[in-house]
Amino acid sequence: MKPIILLLLIISATTAWSQEILLQGKVTGGDNKEALVNALITISNEDNKYQVLSNLDGEYKITLKEAGKYKLEAMYLGYKNYASMVTVTPKTNQLDVILESMFTELNEVEIVGDVPVVIKEDTLQFSSNNYKTHEDATAEDLVSKIPGMDRDENGNVTSEGETVKKVLVDGKEFFGDDPKSAMQNLPAEMIDYVQVIDQKSDQAEFTGFDDGNRTKAINFVTKKDAKYAYFGKAEAGYGSDERYSAGGNINIFKGDQRISFTGLSNNVNQQGFMSDNLSSGGPRRRGGGRGRGNGSSNTMSAKSNGINTSHLLGTNYIDSWGEKIDVTGSYSYKLVDNVTDEASSTEYLVSESSNQIVDEILDIDSRKENHNFNFRMDYELSPKTSIRIRPSIKMENGNSANSSLSNTYLKDGTDLNSSDMKQFSTNNSADINNSFLIRHKLNDNGRTLTLDWKLYYHNDDTYQDVFTNINYFEGDNTENDSTAQRILGDTEKFRTSANLIFTEKLAKNLQLKLNYFQSWEKQDVNTRTYDIMDDANEGDFIEDLSNTFTSNQNIYRPEAGLLFKKDKINITTSLQYQYSALLNESIYPTQENTTTNFGHFLPSLSINYKFSRSKRLRFSYQKNVSLPNVTNLQSVVDYSDPLNISSGNPYLEGEESHVLRFNYRNFNIARKEMFFINLSATQTDNKVTQYTFIAENDTTINGVPVRKGASYTYPINLDGYINARGIMVYSKPINPIKTNISSMTMGSYTRNVGITNDITSFTYDKSLGQGIRLSSNISKRVDFNISSMWTYHWINNNANASLNGNYLHNNIRASINVEPIERLILNTSFTGNIYNGDDDLIQDNIYKWNAHIAYKMFKNRRGEARFSVSDILNQNSSISRTVTESSIQTSTYNVLPRYFMVSFIYRPKGKTNQKGFGDRGGRGPKPF
Repeated sequence: MKPIILLLLIISATTAWSQEILLQGKVTGGDNKEALVNALITISNEDNKYQVLSNLDGEYKITLKEAGKYKLEAMYLGYKNYASMVTVTPKTNQLDVILESMFTELNEVEIVGDVPVVIKEDTLQFSSNNYKTHEDATAEDLVSKIPGMDRDENGNVTSEGETVKKVLVDGKEFFGDDPKSAMQNLPAEMIDYVQVIDQKSDQAEFTGFDDGNRTKAINFVTKKDAKYAYFGKAEAGYGSDERYSAGGNINIFKGDQRISFTGLSNNVNQQGFMSDNLSSGGPRRRGGGRGRGNGSSNTMSAKSNGINTSHLLGTNYIDSWGEKIDVTGSYSYKLVDNVTDEASSTEYLVSESSNQIVDEILDIDSRKENHNFNFRMDYELSPKTSIRIRPSIKMENGNSANSSLSNTYLKDGTDLNSSDMKQFSTNNSADINNSFLIRHKLNDNGRTLTLDWKLYYHNDDTYQDVFTNINYFEGDNTENDSTAQRILGDTEKFRTSANLIFTEKLAKNLQLKLNYFQSWEKQDVNTRTYDIMDDANEGDFIEDLSNTFTSNQNIYRPEAGLLFKKDKINITTSLQYQYSALLNESIYPTQENTTTNFGHFLPSLSINYKFSRSKRLRFSYQKNVSLPNVTNLQSVVDYSDPLNISSGNPYLEGEESHVLRFNYRNFNIARKEMFFINLSATQTDNKVTQYTFIAENDTTINGVPVRKGASYTYPINLDGYINARGIMVYSKPINPIKTNISSMTMGSYTRNVGITNDITSFTYDKSLGQGIRLSSNISKRVDFNISSMWTYHWINNNANASLNGNYLHNNIRASINVEPIERLILNTSFTGNIYNGDDDLIQDNIYKWNAHIAYKMFKNRRGEARFSVSDILNQNSSISRTVTESSIQTSTYNVLPRYFMVSFIYRPKGKTNQKGFGDRGGRGPKPF
């Protein structure tokens, strides 16, 4: 506490002696002098450089350290750059800027008031005017038309092959860390620009020192007339087989203040207002959740697993409290009932000449309920000092009833066993996070001090009753065995960390960073197992299958780094030394302590090179260390399924990963052509993987009986894991048909390593794909997206050729929305998955065809009567394939069958009062 108080005193003293000179003005453009929102204002001299974006009214404010001569610059899409030398006096300075329009017509490419794409440091900005969508399109529909971006059938959005983790609206978080809800609530017609951001860490944004950490984010810049508006959607529908869907959302935007409410109830696998994007709860698989290894999966369906009935309530709040405080907050409640029927076939490597196959039918009936609260407050104490507080709370409870029937046999057809297992479980968990970030500029020449303090608490209580009935086959003889166990688990975790960062400008183009990070984490796990075969109420305590375990992890990490930035090149390099201390203590049933200490040097390098404003290259290398989790460390044996026994390993060490990334972008603005390559590769030493023993005869391991055909797994450290991915995209418009065409080339390579029956095996999962996408840019009355991706897969195992196989997968997706006559809307979508290759790897082809016909009602077209059909051909199915170091598993799931529905939809929208309580005179979005 004393260092924190001292730091605050230093900050207060420094702030008190600082002098401030205010420079302000308004940025307008064109003959009508329209206010330009998000114009980039830069003012600089030989020693200092300041940047800010204009706010909702085109106004900007910059606080300077001293008077003198400065260069004032302004930039905005579609307008000529502005530059002028100005003299700043100690008094308040008013400097307005008028920008001239840049484009009218160029090489037969019509550009009206804007350009299609602009690169701003780590941001790609796309103009929505270049991607026409239908009248009722959402932000999801808009981003799916942008080159390099894709939205899968579960609603997950990727950009340049990376998952989008966060969505912002006008620079502020919208619905917390739930990008899908954010994009489903925002109409495409309200969006002016889509900014795809490689978002830096909070510290890097403030200090200017790039630490190489990035999060893919999207910022939707709304149109000026949308900043004071309300909009929403209300829908109710009922269909065949008692299918229903009802929900709505309302968003009220008043300048800086934005309030949203959303609600939903349905039994047709909907979340938000998009279908088929709700994932089910995690089914319990063989191996107790531990013995499945490190897999790469190929999902062969446009479906989530099972059938869901879901209920959702949520709200989001954004506001500026005066000139110095920005706040965002969100709350969501979700209740999901899931019914999943799964049939799987898994082939395991047993020896170099023998494989074992497990066929399983799994039925799951589960319920999950969660509350999620997020809040963020940014407080600008002064132009040099700011505080960010970010608490979050998540509470979840659930229960499930699972039943499983399985048969295990050798590949030659010899039966080993059959199993009937039932499991009933409940779970209650809570996660509490809080982050306190204080940042202070000691001067305007790059000297900064940042303290980032985090707290995390987790509690998890589980209750399981597991019943098994197993038949063991040996020739003509059959032996039956039954077990009934109650497993009670209690996990508690507490972690705190502090990160102190100091930066200093050493020379004109050189900056120094000194950093010290320290964390402490304690995890307590208590597992109690009872035999309830004879007494279902109390049961007999099983000491050998119970355990009380504590893990303490301490990390100490000093760091020194340099940033070199000149003209077109930006080079960041740093060296960390991480010292990790692990103390694992088994308290019950036996006392045993294991201590592991290790140190690692962790270098990193990042190079950014700008060939021009539209061409850029980025390369980075980073070494990371991650410590094992308590689930893998706890040495208790899980014998709830005698065919799949597992335990932890308290002697595990941390993983060491080497990560390479390469990105190249090139845009031809005049032709609207785009090209980029994104490559990444990770090589992991000491990978936490699995040792699997599959008994070929009855045996005992560490006093635990393992029957013939059963498996015993525990985690170990092994070298040899590699994962590499790449994507290349080229996009251009086809002007005669007003359509954008994109070519996508994708590849991946994964090498998993593990040990089965003392055989070290490497499983290789390789793929290469080529795709094409056509996106209309015609009008609101004709809107389509058509794509096809051909991907060839090679699967190889070095220890057993019978696990090898190849297949070709063609994924076809199409969505079409047309208005052939006034007010009549025709919409259809199609997804096809077609396979060719080895018979034991491919399954039946999968097709899903949806359609609806709608009529726009009322004078303003805000009402809509709709008749829809889901899965017209009634041929949809769900298949997934998982490849691990010792097995290949193919699973099929039940899906929502064909149904018909009649719905009524109403979309309210209008203007809000600009002078009301939302008009706070805010500062607008933060600079990039």
